[in-house]
Amino acid sequence: MNLTNQLLIATPDMQDERFHRAVILICEHNEHGALGININLPSDVQFNEILESLQINEPTLFEPEQFVYEGGPVNTQCGFILHQSDKPAELEFESSIQVSDSVNLTTSKDIIRAIANNQFKDKWLMALGCATWDAGQLEQEVADHAWLIADAKDHLIFDHHAERWDSALAMMGIEAHQLSSDIGHA
Repeated sequence: MNLTNQLLIATPDMQDERFHRAVILICEHNEHGALGININLPSDVQFNEILESLQINEPTLFEPEQFVYEGGPVNTQCGFILHQSDKPAELEFESSIQVSDSVNLTTSKDIIRAIANNQFKDKWLMALGCATWDAGQLEQEVADHAWLIADAKDHLIFDHHAERWDSALAMMGIEAHQLSSDIGHA
């Protein structure tokens, strides 16, 4: 089972509080493990602060509602940009991987500079940190009912949703009150 370009939606069985009500886009999944970005937990950091910390002194100011998300507990000082693109990842920025036909994940500073200079017109989302799983770990968590799996939809990733967890569940035809932490337990 390859979960690349799938959403993980935390269930009430999620034991790790860092992933309470998480909606994670799996960006890479292979025999070595998985890497994903939590797209449902805005951080206290603003994009303008990221620009200042990287000493990118561009004239563009971004509105406070331009959230930076807490992407996960690993590499929390690193920026991960999910963005729409119709170009193969290796042709666009210095360090990108292709998540789907329309979504790439970039970690290089050149995309931040392009955004700051208004040279990047597609939709994007920035997260600090990511979530990772060792080989077999994610599959076990899915088997343990910690996650629901749904197809990733660009609108859920990039369009502002006040509550992506509820929206992701609704996309699956589920309402939060229908979930019980007793699912599958005798």
